[in-house]
Amino acid sequence: MLKGAERFFRVHSGVPIEERKVPIVVIDDQPINWDLAYEEINNETDRGKKILKMMIDLEII
Repeated sequence: MLKGAERFFRVHSGVPIEERKVPIVVIDDQPINWDLAYEEINNETDRGKKILKMMIDLEII
């Protein structure tokens, strides 16, 4: 499991379903919403690592 993933999943579970469609970070000029972030982090992709790092740095999680 990626470092910080547990924190992400805990926060994600509390985010209202409609709110999950709203962009939370921008990676490589692409807006990333909660649902896409979930998929990337759950699959442990390189983009998932970037998303986690950015969310931690911005204190979103």
